[in-house]
Amino acid sequence: MQLQSLLSRFTTDTISTSPAPRNRAQAASAGLVDERRYIRSPINARIDVCWQDAPGSQKQTPSRGVNISSVGASVISPHRIAVGSAVYLRSKDLQLMGNATVRHCTERKSKFLIGLEFRGSLLRSF
Repeated sequence: MQLQSLLSRFTTDTISTSPAPRNRAQAASAGLVDERRYIRSPINARIDVCWQDAPGSQKQTPSRGVNISSVGASVISPHRIAVGSAVYLRSKDLQLMGNATVRHCTERKSKFLIGLEFRGSLLRSF
């Protein structure tokens, strides 16, 4: 106990009592780690996400962009989209469209934080 109080005088680190996230997706959604190679810029734009569900039905949902880079993006969606799903993105606000793959889908309250990796370059739409 005395050693810990002595060390606390010389360090500014605090000891966290919360459990560590089990994987990178959970850590990223909690804002604890960001090991991306490309810097993401924060955005607040509507992005329509289209995908095909397991039975083969075409689905579309309006989502809100959280951040974006040249290789990926994060969006908040009212619907869960399966990891590995191919999606089509279209944003009139950003004047962009393209294809992506769902890398993670993490529930956040009543919505879902979805990490997307672009499959090729996004195209300008007018």
